[in-house]
Order: sequence, then structure tokens, then C-alpha cells
Amino acid sequence: MSMRNLSLAVAPDKHIRFSNSMVGLAGRIRKELSQPKTLDELSVALSRHDSGWPEKPTISQLALAASLLFAIDDIEIVDGDRIRKRQ
Repeated sequence: MSMRNLSLAVAPDKHIRFSNSMVGLAGRIRKELSQPKTLDELSVALSRHDSGWPEKPTISQLALAASLLFAIDDIEIVDGDRIRKRQ
């Protein structure tokens, strides 16, 4: 992936919708973490028709967005495979 494509994936741009950016998805993940969840549980929650999220993110996209939140120290891993908001 080129640096240009990577920057487009991280932050929204005129060519990428906010919901397709890692920043947008990270914000949505954060909203879903009222209790600790696995990436699979987040995938199910965001895949529902009533989720309010326009597209079903892949597990890879969820992992990248969660990594972004982890990198800025906004989430932590608990119980081995669940993530939660840092308190």
C-alpha cells in the first residue's frame, strides 16, 4: 500500500467517505464499547441493518481501527480478546 493510500484510509478526504476512514470507524467502535467486546462482536453489531453504519466493515478494517485506538491509548485489552475504553 502506498503512503498516499494509507493516508486516505486513515483520515477522510474528498475521495473517501468518513464512514470508510479508519478515524470514522474508530469513532464508531468507541461508541459501541459500552461494555468490553471482541472484534467479532463488534463486526456483528456493525453489520446489523439497524446499526446506523452504512457499510459492513471487514475484520481487517476493525482490527486497524482498534489498533489506531490502542495506539492513542484510548482502549485496552481485557480478558485476553476483548477491548474496552480505557478508564
